[in-house]
Amino acid sequence: MTASEGWQKVKIGQIGRVVTGKTPPTKRQELYGDKYPFITPTDISEGYYKAQPVRFLSEEGHRYQKRYLLPKDTVCYTCIASIGKICMTTEPSFTNQQINSIIVDSSNFDYRFIYHLLRYETERIRALASGAAAPIINKSAFSDIELLVPPLPIQRKIAAILSAYDDLIENNTRRIAILEEMAQALYREWFVHFRFPGHEQVAMVDSELGLIPEGWERIGYSELLESYLGGGWGLEEPSEKETRPVVVIRGTDFDDVRLGNELRAPIRYITESSLEKRRLQEGDVVVENSVNASSRCVGSNLLITRGTLNRIGMDTIAASFCKVFRPHDPEFGVLIHLHLKYLYGEGRMEFYQHVATNGIGNFQARRFVNSEAMPLPKDVALLAEMIGLLKDLTTSNYAERNANLRRTRDLLLPRLISGEVDVSELEINTGGLDQ
Repeated sequence: MTASEGWQKVKIGQIGRVVTGKTPPTKRQELYGDKYPFITPTDISEGYYKAQPVRFLSEEGHRYQKRYLLPKDTVCYTCIASIGKICMTTEPSFTNQQINSIIVDSSNFDYRFIYHLLRYETERIRALASGAAAPIINKSAFSDIELLVPPLPIQRKIAAILSAYDDLIENNTRRIAILEEMAQALYREWFVHFRFPGHEQVAMVDSELGLIPEGWERIGYSELLESYLGGGWGLEEPSEKETRPVVVIRGTDFDDVRLGNELRAPIRYITESSLEKRRLQEGDVVVENSVNASSRCVGSNLLITRGTLNRIGMDTIAASFCKVFRPHDPEFGVLIHLHLKYLYGEGRMEFYQHVATNGIGNFQARRFVNSEAMPLPKDVALLAEMIGLLKDLTTSNYAERNANLRRTRDLLLPRLISGEVDVSELEINTGGLDQ
C-alpha cells in the first residue's frame, strides 16, 4: 500500500534514545524498596499500556542504576524470549535487561503513536529475532529497525483516537478494581466481623468456628461443593480421540479473563468425555493448584460468571495445574470466591500448600475441603439478599465493555497506522499539540 504524503521511513534509533535495562544485584537488598517501579516482562499485559510492577527500587537503587532511569512517557518493548510485550511508563522507572526502551524525541514524534506503531509492527519485529531457544533482538538490531511514520500532526491525531480507547479501558479497569474491593470489604464485614444487616438485634453464640451470630451455622466445603475436579491439558493438535477444541485457562490467565484483556490462553484438544467432565460453567471457581513457592502461594482463584463464558465464546476448561471448585448451587460461587480471596490475603492458604523438593508448591485440596468451612445464616432470605449484593459487585459488565473496546481499537489500529484511513482533514482534539 502506498503511504500517505509526507510519511517517511525512520529507524527506531532516530525516534529517540534506546536504553536496555539492567537488573540490580538481588543480593543487595538495600537497592530495592518502594519508590521507583522496576518493570519486567511479566509485569506487562497484552494490549494494556500500563505495566503492573511488583518490584521497586529504593533511592539507593536509583543512584546505583541512574544511567538506566527512564522518564515518564518512555515506550518499553520486550526483546528477549517473550518478544513484543509493550508498555509506556507513567512515572520515572527502571526495567530489566529483557526490555529495550525508547525515550522518544517529543519534538518529532508522539510517544503514544510510537507505542501503537510498535504494537502494529510486532509480528514483523518478532520475525527479525535471532536464536531458537530464546529469541532475542539486541539493542543494535532493535535500533536499526525501520518504521513508516507520518508527520507529527498526523501522529498526534492517530494517537488521540487510539488513546481515547486506552483511557476508557483504563477507567473501566479502575472501576473493576473498586467493585472488587467493595465486594471483599462487604464479605469481611458480613461473614468475618458479622456486621451484617440487622446484626444489632442478634446475639453471639459459641460454635466450632468460635463466636458466631445466633441463627447462623458452620457449613463445610465438603457440604458446599458438588466436586473439586482437577483440570486438563489435552493436545496441541487434534487426534483420533482428542477432537474437541477448548480454551484452557491457566493461573497466568486469571487477570486477563477478569479484566476483559486480550486472552492468551491456549486452545487445546481433548476427548468428548473429558470435556463433559471439565467444561467450566457459571458459578465454578478455578483455584490455582501449583505455583513457584518461592514467589507465590497456591490458592489464587477466578470466579466463572456468565459474562466470563460469553467473552471467551467457546468451550473452556481449567488447566491441569488448577482445581475447579463446583458448588451444588452456582449462587454460592461468589461466596467461595470471596472466602478464598480472604484466606489468601490473610496468608492462611500456606497451611494447605505442600512444597516439593523442586520448589513447586502444590495445593492440598482434599485437606482443604475436609477442613475449611464458612459461617452462613440459616435465614434463606437474608443469605439470598447478601449473595445477591455480592454477586452484583463481582459480575459487573465493565470487563465486557473492556473486551469490546479492545476489539474495536485493534480493528482500527492497522487501518490508522498504515494510512488506509486518512485523518489529516479530521478535526480531532489533540490538546492543542498539533498547532
